[in-house]
Amino acid sequence: MDPLTDITAYLWHRLPLILLFVCGYFVYQLFAAAGVTAVCVNRTLRMSRGRPALLLLHVIVVSAALSAFIPNAITVLTLLPLLKRLDREFRHKGVDGMTTVLMCAAVYGAAIGGMGSMIGSPANAVLFAALDLFQVAGRDRVTFFNWFAWSLPLVIAFVLAAWFVVAGLGLPRSARGVTLDIRGLAGKRGGGPRQRYGVRLFWFYMGYWVLEAVLSKNVPAFASASPVVSLGFAAVFLALLFLRDAPASDEAAGPLLAPGDLIKSVPRRGLVFVLVLAALFAAVHWTGLDERVVALAGQLLQGQMHPLLLFLLTILAVIFLTEVLSNTAVVAAFFTIAYYAALGHGMDPLPLMMGVGVASTCAFMTPVATPANALAFGEMKGASLRVMITLGLVLNILGALLMTGWLSWVLPRIYS
Repeated sequence: MDPLTDITAYLWHRLPLILLFVCGYFVYQLFAAAGVTAVCVNRTLRMSRGRPALLLLHVIVVSAALSAFIPNAITVLTLLPLLKRLDREFRHKGVDGMTTVLMCAAVYGAAIGGMGSMIGSPANAVLFAALDLFQVAGRDRVTFFNWFAWSLPLVIAFVLAAWFVVAGLGLPRSARGVTLDIRGLAGKRGGGPRQRYGVRLFWFYMGYWVLEAVLSKNVPAFASASPVVSLGFAAVFLALLFLRDAPASDEAAGPLLAPGDLIKSVPRRGLVFVLVLAALFAAVHWTGLDERVVALAGQLLQGQMHPLLLFLLTILAVIFLTEVLSNTAVVAAFFTIAYYAALGHGMDPLPLMMGVGVASTCAFMTPVATPANALAFGEMKGASLRVMITLGLVLNILGALLMTGWLSWVLPRIYS
């Protein structure tokens, strides 16, 4: 068969997945334009009642919830003004040392939320390409809907682990017993008509992709027609965003999104850190250091070992390599390593490759691990690198144990 025909047929077969990621990009723009994120943050802030430990928990939760559907860096950008206000309030109360734990809470939540949905991390797009490239059995059973069956329990466990780290290990003693006046920090309790319209569009998006996943699995006729139906849904969804007038408010009128809304700025200090991060990764890649390091890590996974140990070592290697190397480069190489390592140990490659994808979002230690980390560390003046590395190291190890135990058990039962 003509290679061009093969590529066209493959893209048509995967069109629903492609549209899922494309529409997901517009979801976070929808959240920002409608002010949905601000309303969520304000409601969450009120629920904490100003208690430091609960504040940290709610920052983690709202960050995780937002980053499941919008990019991690955008989530952190959304939370930064709140984090700075909270930090100033704590300083006024005579509490020092909250800068780093507040920053870590937002960064941890953003990374954790990235594993919560199929569109939560760019690494998932690379994952599906790798699964198709190696023709891994069971890949067609991975859907937007059943992803939540195993990811939600994992996210909840990770949130609790992250809360233990920031509130149990990182919370300054001077903050214990302090209560902030939340009424002056939180904004409006509820959203206006544009916010409610934005929320309805979000549930329209969610409802379609959940329904598509269920019907594709259980109705063969729909599975063959899904590319056409999904294309029609995408057209309607984008028309509702860009063409149909949303309910007017005091701040805005007209459609929720305009083409200019697709270009978002970032704070200057955070941008400097991101540019430094990009230059660092480019230099490492130019020297070939990343390829040599990943190849060395792959060699360490060779030889006979218990499948559970192989799973744990693979997860640990991915987590710690993404702390200092581009996670895209790491996962691109490690999907291949995981595939052949699994076959060499008589394991199903699918769970191990999915574990690699999930682990690549768990970069908790360093400012250079992800753009979200760089933005947060650059903007939160006074953040301690030593504290960030120490707390992140603990969460990295806890996360590796969580992922190994849960994913190695649950994924074969869902996708076998």
